[in-house]
Amino acid sequence: MLPEPVLKLIFSLLYYQMAWSYDVVAWFVSFGQWATWRRLVMPFLGQGKTLELAYGTGGLFTDLYRAGYVPIGIDLSPYMARITRQRLKRHMFPMTICQAKAQELPFPDGYFNNVVATFPTEYILQPETLAEIHRVLQSPTPESSGGQLIVILEGQLRGPGPIRYFVEWLYKITGQRDHPLPQPSQLLGADYFSARWQMAKQAGAVARILLAKKR
Repeated sequence: MLPEPVLKLIFSLLYYQMAWSYDVVAWFVSFGQWATWRRLVMPFLGQGKTLELAYGTGGLFTDLYRAGYVPIGIDLSPYMARITRQRLKRHMFPMTICQAKAQELPFPDGYFNNVVATFPTEYILQPETLAEIHRVLQSPTPESSGGQLIVILEGQLRGPGPIRYFVEWLYKITGQRDHPLPQPSQLLGADYFSARWQMAKQAGAVARILLAKKR
């Protein structure tokens, strides 16, 4: 496994100063399945306002628009914001993105029906982040089951053996394999969410998704 400071430096450069290379790197390490992994959240979305945390280069964000959603996105990286604004402008979609921290969401209580994050870093499990997500999600009512958090934590390739072995090696050296898999309640806290793991498949791609309903 690479030392944690080295990993953090690599991911920071990729998300900030080298954001221009992010899609190429993501395509390479996933053998072209990165975008398909992202879109695996789509079947689990409910109707209503949707927030994407750390929208990155805006790939899923534009997919949400095409699917009829009117998403709102937050990200801290000005480099990613520039790329996403260009993408939204090219497709003539509204600029519904802002710079904000997941631990300090600038939205009212109960504003969203869906909060989505794909391949997030450790910020997603910080108590401050979970408290904010819980706050901005709609509460359950007799008429509605309430808002939900949908997180893609890892993608799994299905292909020839050498490809799978190579990808597993990448996951191991970057520390992104966690065995045994923890219970959702351990990750999120039982007071905030009722959660479960879900394996999703589409077009030969497989991803592990964390589905969490607001309590």
